[in-house]
Amino acid sequence: MIREKKLSLLKKRLGERVKLDEPLGRYTTFKIGGPADLFYEANTEKELVEVIRLSQKFGVPLFILGGGSNVLFNDEGFRGLVIKNRYMLYAIRHTQIIASSGAPLGKLIEEAANHSLSGLEFCVGIPGTIGGAIVGNAGVKDKAIGDLLEKVKVLDEKGEEVNFTQDQCQFNYRRSRFQEEPGVILEVTLKLKKGKQPEIKKKMEEYVQARINQPKEPSAGSIFKNPPRQSAGDLIEQVGLKGESEGQAQISEKHANWIINLGGASCLDVLELISLAKSKVRSKFGIELEEEIQIISET
Repeated sequence: MIREKKLSLLKKRLGERVKLDEPLGRYTTFKIGGPADLFYEANTEKELVEVIRLSQKFGVPLFILGGGSNVLFNDEGFRGLVIKNRYMLYAIRHTQIIASSGAPLGKLIEEAANHSLSGLEFCVGIPGTIGGAIVGNAGVKDKAIGDLLEKVKVLDEKGEEVNFTQDQCQFNYRRSRFQEEPGVILEVTLKLKKGKQPEIKKKMEEYVQARINQPKEPSAGSIFKNPPRQSAGDLIEQVGLKGESEGQAQISEKHANWIINLGGASCLDVLELISLAKSKVRSKFGIELEEEIQIISET
């Protein structure tokens, strides 16, 4: 009863733009996820901040959805408010890129190259938004987006805007402080270097080619983080799970660290394969695989 009252109060404040029982699978690259009680698309920083503060005021659980590329929602959906972040502005000043958290990472890479700015080439092919990339410290084997960060503006759990420097973000392999603390990234400032456009474009093409054999079916990208000096995909392949299926989910035959949606896969299907891979790798190698994707429970 208390939950329903809070949702009702928030719904009234959000007005006509709020959607009820919106299927979340429409907004994720996995194409999986039940309905959100309330769903709101924020197009500006003002809208994003106001709606977050309202959810805090009414005590309604909140999830910020960027590109939807590294997330698995429960089949029962999300009991609270999901905000789709469509705040996508960006500017280039000398060697800086200042971008709102909802700006697509791919667009920023393209614009950096067009302005002869080097540093982002390794992010080619990584889907999602710059905000999501910072939260997960996205990258490749020896490079990560956090290395390029100069500062980030965040709306904290009290609804106040605060700034963090690179050192304060506590970056590590696929980790940042923003995974552990409440708060929402609003704006990111990256520091790049001047380069020669032909060389930048060549590096970008090399990263495109390196990813050319990745699965094309709906997925969330890499499921597990790579253990130290190991490849999660190789470990899963060595225990014989490449191509293993559960319902309409499958451990990809192209890359064993990807689980793909063959059409109509459920969250439970994916979780069964995740559990199986962890169990088999633990049993054979004594290695505990850790999920890279964000698994969102019903709450």
